[in-house]
Amino acid sequence: MEEEEFENQRDDQSHIQNSIDRYEEMLRNKDAYFFDVDAFLNIVDYYIEKNDPVKSLQVIEFAKEQHPASVEFLLREAQLLSMVERHNEALQILDNAEQLSPTDPDIYMIRGSIYSQQQKFELAIENFNKAIPLASELDLLYLNIAYVYESWGDYNKAIKYLKLCLDDNAENEIALYELAFCFEFTNRLRESIGYYKQFIDRTPYSYPAWYNLGNVYNRLGDFEDALNAYDYCLLIKDDFSSAYFNKGNTLANLNRYSEAIECYKKTFEFEAPDSLTYYNIGECYEQLEQMQKARDYYKRSTKLDASLAEAWLGIGITLQNEERWFESVHYIKKAIELNNGNSEFWFALGESEFHLSNHVAAEIAYKKVIDMEPDNMDIWLEYSHMLMTDDRPDEAIEVIETGLIHLPDQPELLYRLVCYHYHCGKHSEAYAILQNALEKNASLFHTMFEYAPSLENDKNILHLIELHKNNL
Repeated sequence: MEEEEFENQRDDQSHIQNSIDRYEEMLRNKDAYFFDVDAFLNIVDYYIEKNDPVKSLQVIEFAKEQHPASVEFLLREAQLLSMVERHNEALQILDNAEQLSPTDPDIYMIRGSIYSQQQKFELAIENFNKAIPLASELDLLYLNIAYVYESWGDYNKAIKYLKLCLDDNAENEIALYELAFCFEFTNRLRESIGYYKQFIDRTPYSYPAWYNLGNVYNRLGDFEDALNAYDYCLLIKDDFSSAYFNKGNTLANLNRYSEAIECYKKTFEFEAPDSLTYYNIGECYEQLEQMQKARDYYKRSTKLDASLAEAWLGIGITLQNEERWFESVHYIKKAIELNNGNSEFWFALGESEFHLSNHVAAEIAYKKVIDMEPDNMDIWLEYSHMLMTDDRPDEAIEVIETGLIHLPDQPELLYRLVCYHYHCGKHSEAYAILQNALEKNASLFHTMFEYAPSLENDKNILHLIELHKNNL
């Protein structure tokens, strides 16, 4: 049967090519040959595929002369005119077609598409609705109606028609993915889980449904359920690269980095490597503290996409982990060149410059972070620590006090302030601040000793902590 189908297909292609050759011969000879309706339609489609609407329209003119009662050529002409944005002419031709064949659903579908392009959404819906009782392939019609409602901004209606589309044809993968987009856009993720489960009950071998279900679980943080969904998807379609990629993301979220790497690498069996996959592999190796391998994959990522700022930063971070501060600065600055509005990049630059004793450069970077992200507690701690190292304790105290304006409920800032006041010999102030910190959160007093171990020798400090033991 397969051989017979192949032979038939080859014969059809040969027949179509003969029609095209005869038509072009006719033009060269400036003659007039006869073609049946199917032959003309094949020639029109040939030029459409070659993205040559002018020649397609020329064919249609010949075809209309030989077959004036054929609606098919009017419909093709309307579609072509619509493609070149000659909408009014296309609509006039559709009016003519409607007089010849008022029960042809394609008339109303093409007209609906034109009105949708013109953002005349009510007229588009009106025409698509006229096509419903006439059409044999309702799923495509419902899909087009859903597109109109999406363009109109009514995603709830779009969801309704996408469901109708899938009721009519459960194998319409485009509708499944479009439905996933609409569910996410309207933040109806929990509801979508119920829909996918019911859909899978009816169509258990639908790998896109399992895939979309996995994506929803992943976004909701239900990582184990996401893994199960991806596994079912891959049992049905074991060459589905996107499922391996997203499964890798889920495993990374579960801190199962080695398994995540295997999933990411699996995608390379089915499609060419891309920069994002290389970047994700690099992140996993970084989390596994394999800095050389992480750096290798970050570099591969930048070779495929030199504009991926995060990959340049990743190289810099791996060098920081190896205390190669001078080298790290080059890569972090490259990341900042690509995206100077990312506070994480400036924070990393500040850290490298600080370790190189470039305090002026570090301070500029730290101030950038504060401007962008004043509610980041770590920046107040790091910036003030640099000032202390630079023998500027009064400024360090001022930085922490400013941080407390932005983050009044962060006791770690208070514990650090205790250390700075104590260092300056302001013991009474330090004890008063410690009392406040202990009342907010007594369990964090160890952060003070980690920063300034010598404070453990102060009996007053130990006594205040003892009084708050019940709060530990």
